[in-house]
Amino acid sequence: MNLSIWNDEFWLPQNTTWQNFHELEQNGVRLPKIRDLLYVYPLAALLYITRLLFEYYIAQPLGRSVGVRDDQLNKQRIDKKSINRSKSPDNIQKQQQRRTKTRMSPLAKFSESTWRFTFYLSVFLYGVLIMKDKIWLWDTRHCWLNYPNHELTNDVYWYYMIELAFYWSLVFSQFIDVKRKDFWEMFLHHIATISLLSFSYIVNFVRVGSLVLVVHDCGDYWLEGAKMAKYARAQRLCDTTFVIFAVVWFITRLCFYPY
Repeated sequence: MNLSIWNDEFWLPQNTTWQNFHELEQNGVRLPKIRDLLYVYPLAALLYITRLLFEYYIAQPLGRSVGVRDDQLNKQRIDKKSINRSKSPDNIQKQQQRRTKTRMSPLAKFSESTWRFTFYLSVFLYGVLIMKDKIWLWDTRHCWLNYPNHELTNDVYWYYMIELAFYWSLVFSQFIDVKRKDFWEMFLHHIATISLLSFSYIVNFVRVGSLVLVVHDCGDYWLEGAKMAKYARAQRLCDTTFVIFAVVWFITRLCFYPY
């Protein structure tokens, strides 16, 4: 077996080679290219900037209007009773300052969830819009029939690029935002997602890949909506939205997705 990193046997199904891709391109069939993935990085930076502007000009004013607390400043105040009882108040203050640096105010959490809710809902609706007339949505056998002769359409191309850019923006933002306890867990999750998306794009598994994206996106915005309701202290709305998320997640991930 050839140990080259682009070995046909490693990347492609049986009886398929990279030469098949080359011949299809010569015949005018548009296929995914590895260099397409380079465009994801500036798009990810643009998404991150969009997120910052969205949170500042839309999400934060919305949060304040529904009564979400911005009590980060209050968290930075030292408990006077603790200081008076301690022989080293400076040490307490330093410890408190370190703790507050690793915390996000409810308003900041609300803003982040609002951005993710907006993105997940928007990209899900986009996915439904472009997939409703795709033959493989209604008959999944067409994800594999006549492979690799599956032409890449503009709408599916942008679906992949936007999704990849979003997850890269999450990776970037992890090193800029307040560091959380699940930093490495989420980092590995994002890298795994990016790797799977990139792999499916390179080998032209975009048909089944686009189905996976729609299935996964349809539940995420419900979860972020529940978080928004929680930070706004709308407990009944939070509970209702979370129940909807749980039902949607069960149906899509455990019923639809395996088949």
